[in-house]
Amino acid sequence: MVDGGLGQLNAALEAFEQLEVKPPMVVSLAKKEELIYVQGSKDPIKLGRNNPGLRLLQQVRDEAHRFAQHYHHILRRKRTLGE
Repeated sequence: MVDGGLGQLNAALEAFEQLEVKPPMVVSLAKKEELIYVQGSKDPIKLGRNNPGLRLLQQVRDEAHRFAQHYHHILRRKRTLGE
C-alpha cells in the first residue's frame, strides 16, 4: 500500500519495475478524499466512510505514519544527545 494518489502509485510501480520486482498488488490511498487507486486502473474507488475495507487501509496508513514519526524522533534524539 502506498500513501498518496495516482502519482505516488505510479512512482511506486516504476520503482518496483526498476528493481525488477513484480508485486502481486499495489494500491494507494489518497488522504483528502480517501480514494483508493489500484494498479492498472485510472479510476479511483470511493468507499463509504464506514466501509470496513477503507477503515483497514486507513489504520494501516496511520500506523505506518505513527511508526515513521516515532523512529524519526528516536534518530533526532540520538543526534541531539550525541549518541
